[in-house]
Amino acid sequence: MNDSYRTLISPVRAKVPVGACRFIASIAPASSEPEARGFIDAICKEFNDANHNAYAYKIGHGGGAVRRSFDDGEPASTAGSPMLEVLEKYNLTNVVVVATRYFGGVKLGVGGLVRAYRSCAEEGVKAARTETRYFTRVILFEIPYKYVGSALREIEGMKGSVKKIDYAAKVVVMAVIREKYASLLLKRLTDASRGEIIIKRS
Repeated sequence: MNDSYRTLISPVRAKVPVGACRFIASIAPASSEPEARGFIDAICKEFNDANHNAYAYKIGHGGGAVRRSFDDGEPASTAGSPMLEVLEKYNLTNVVVVATRYFGGVKLGVGGLVRAYRSCAEEGVKAARTETRYFTRVILFEIPYKYVGSALREIEGMKGSVKKIDYAAKVVVMAVIREKYASLLLKRLTDASRGEIIIKRS
């Protein structure tokens, strides 16, 4: 199972002249649709005098990924779709890109628009710094005191992290682990506690 993905470290902007037209690529990381929509709204407000503010974004991975694009008045599939293709080409997710276009008086035609918006998104991606991140899972479990040390060692051994520990009649632990290791960690925790663990969230 591949639980890694590439995304942007921080927002960037790139200016892309295309003939007499002026394009501005604004691209940013976004971990959710509301975050992506907020970025789009901010760019549209900033460049409210532009002829077009087309956008594309991809959130999540695999079959559950959300992909959206919008042409903002350009001919169908000449703006948003080419930019979404760029995100797919560079294997990026949790990313939103907005292409702002100021008309220069010369029509680009359908093919020219597709190339221009694709180029705009690519220049934005090239200007950005990217990194590999991992999808994670939160595991919440209750365990007797005598097995706490073993459980914490199992989590550390699989490069997970403990976010919270509550000491009551039993110990309640909240841990975060890479998605691909979650099932194995649950098995190891069960073995380490001789089956006395109670999984509350996995």
